[in-house]
Amino acid sequence: MKKSSFTFILLLTGIIPCLANGSDALVPESCNVGNRPFTSPLSSVYFNFSGGICLLEGASATVECDGVTVATASDIEVSNHRGEERTQGTLLLTFDGQLLPKGESYTVCVASGSIAREDNMEIQNSRIEQKFDIPENLGKVRFDIEDDSVIASVSDSGYHGFPAFYWGIETEPIGKPYFILYREGVPVREIPAHITWDWDLGQAYAEVRETMNFEQNVHFTLTLPAGSAHAMHREDIVNEEASFSFIGGYTDPLPSLNYSQCYLFTDHSNVLNEVTFIYHTPIQLSENAMIQLWYADRSELIMEVPAYINTNINCFAVSADFEGYELSSEKGYTLVIPEETIIADYGDPIVNHRCYIPVSDASGINSVFVNDSSFSTYDLKGYKVTAPVPGKIYVRNGKTFICR
Repeated sequence: MKKSSFTFILLLTGIIPCLANGSDALVPESCNVGNRPFTSPLSSVYFNFSGGICLLEGASATVECDGVTVATASDIEVSNHRGEERTQGTLLLTFDGQLLPKGESYTVCVASGSIAREDNMEIQNSRIEQKFDIPENLGKVRFDIEDDSVIASVSDSGYHGFPAFYWGIETEPIGKPYFILYREGVPVREIPAHITWDWDLGQAYAEVRETMNFEQNVHFTLTLPAGSAHAMHREDIVNEEASFSFIGGYTDPLPSLNYSQCYLFTDHSNVLNEVTFIYHTPIQLSENAMIQLWYADRSELIMEVPAYINTNINCFAVSADFEGYELSSEKGYTLVIPEETIIADYGDPIVNHRCYIPVSDASGINSVFVNDSSFSTYDLKGYKVTAPVPGKIYVRNGKTFICR
């Protein structure tokens, strides 16, 4: 019974002794490798023993992979630490600091007869084997809050609402990493990722720089792309893509993402050229964003053209060029901004609802359409004006006027 219990303890430590001399063999209590993924250079491995030990002539140690020696100890030393209650012996194996190939299992092997008990030289070690693994990647990530939790808001910097991502390996960043925030599968924000480490721990969290509110019952995902972090000392051991899903819990209504003005750049002939929409907040476009032209009854899609952020205008503007499409005087038309085409680039991660802009025949084309039910006043660059200046031209309720 005593021997069975002793064997069970050895299995827990991960040390596999070869008991050639039965219970008298020197068996380590612990080893500094084997209990967690190994990502450091192979520099030193040490074994601790109960009682003092001494080094014997001809001592040797190797590291093997599938029975093949891949490293040999360049130096072997022993030391004995004498405490009040007992003495602990340590066997230190020094290697040359090479980085072993990742994704493999290895075994540290100490040859039999390398050490003996300090107080009884006849008690020597049998062959000692200690297994350890070098992982292919950083492994599975864990979070400090549960997946699919409800999050109403997050605020500036780490640990204020978003979870931290953790690995069981110390980590460092690769380049300038970032998280991607998805809203119902649509990427709506890139957020800088702070990647650091603690004792035996790697971590990443989103560096939020403004308050964000998440619409109630809307599904979001915070994703850290693969290759954002690597193991300390090992640039070839990197993270796989990791995602945290959550549900929005902000109950107050969020503002709609609407344009304030729409300019149809035309010479009042029957052609449609560039169309520009002005917004009051920083914006970005979804992937493959399009602006569509339909017949007035929206029974048929006529054409769609790529949307782009117009940097030639000194405001937040989205344009699309229909390149002189000829409009029939007998039919009306509708411009459509599909849902999730426009994305807020600051603050709440919201998207536009599907938006319809009527366009009649050539004689009915207006230069400006205002999508604002409050009839606020705007200048010709799309900025809201609270105190109009006499003599200047403004837009209100879809009509231009000169302030008197």
